[in-house]
Amino acid sequence: MYSQVVKYLAGLVLIMVFVDSGLVAQSISSIKQNDVDMGRAFRLNSKSDGTKGTPFMYEEAPKAKIALKGGKIYDEIPVNILLEKNEVYIQTGSEDDEPLLLKNWEWMETLEEYPKLFKLEYLEGKERIVEILYEDGREKYIALHKKVMVKPSNLKDGYTGPQYDTYRPDTKFYKINGLSSEEFKGTKSGIKEIAGSKYSDVRSFMKDNKIKMENSAGMKKVLLYIFD
Repeated sequence: MYSQVVKYLAGLVLIMVFVDSGLVAQSISSIKQNDVDMGRAFRLNSKSDGTKGTPFMYEEAPKAKIALKGGKIYDEIPVNILLEKNEVYIQTGSEDDEPLLLKNWEWMETLEEYPKLFKLEYLEGKERIVEILYEDGREKYIALHKKVMVKPSNLKDGYTGPQYDTYRPDTKFYKINGLSSEEFKGTKSGIKEIAGSKYSDVRSFMKDNKIKMENSAGMKKVLLYIFD
């Protein structure tokens, strides 16, 4: 009799766990579990022998606010982007849980010192994950982030220390309108073309605030100054 009760209770617990897991999966129905080990790279040590850096956007995943296409919004979710594959990964549980490959997202905004707003946009005939720097209707100024593998420039000999292949960030800027896109540079001539008659003021703003135009945070500040 006792063994039957134990078996019954054990079965009941398993049913409760199964139902609870189903409810969780239902509440994030557009989130699909990833079965690729590389998805772990943003929460584990991404470095390996002979390599520095990571193919992901961030070496340490920031938290973000994420909006799904169904209308649900999630806060404080650790997130990272596998840039080469245009894939977004999130961590919904502890660091011991497998990351999830996020499919049905609409936008996400990182919660960091300089927040980044990411969306999917068509660029050069392909849907890509881009950072929105400024948008006004159909017209958008965006940053396309990549990671480039750089090989050591020096030949290894007995006098050189360890040499590594290194993932380095590479950012390009585009103006897009619908399906059309045009690259622009963060150079003097590139900013002058965008700023027009406001260029003198913009140049002073950049100088006074020591803005670096090669990164998206600096470009975003300048675009907001020009258009707002």
